[in-house]
Amino acid sequence: MGEAATHDSLPPRMPRQQVLLGAEICGFGGGAPTKHRVKDLSVSGAKVDRAGTLRPGATVLVSVGVLKAVGATVIWVKDDLAGLRFAELIDPDAARSKAIIAPPKPRPAVAVDRGATAGWIQDLNSPYRR
Repeated sequence: MGEAATHDSLPPRMPRQQVLLGAEICGFGGGAPTKHRVKDLSVSGAKVDRAGTLRPGATVLVSVGVLKAVGATVIWVKDDLAGLRFAELIDPDAARSKAIIAPPKPRPAVAVDRGATAGWIQDLNSPYRR
């Protein structure tokens, strides 16, 4: 795996909140997105798991919650975890929110003519009627 940067070489980070969110990360040049879980989050960065394909220094696009394709740099990778620094500050509440999906429109009622269904009338035109 990659090596962690030394603690002295990193700028101080913003306070983070522990969360458990689903995220998709894809390389800046494209490629298929990979699924990750965000473990903690701040306005300037996040810690994600399943970091097998991420490398320190790589530029990636992160989609989490209603935030789509936010640019980020992989700062460190260790023990299948990775630290990301966003290119610009984000709204953590937007990352925690789900996209609002409109409920499906109701289908119009279709009247089905079943003919007569009560008593002897239903068998009126039956060739097997006695």
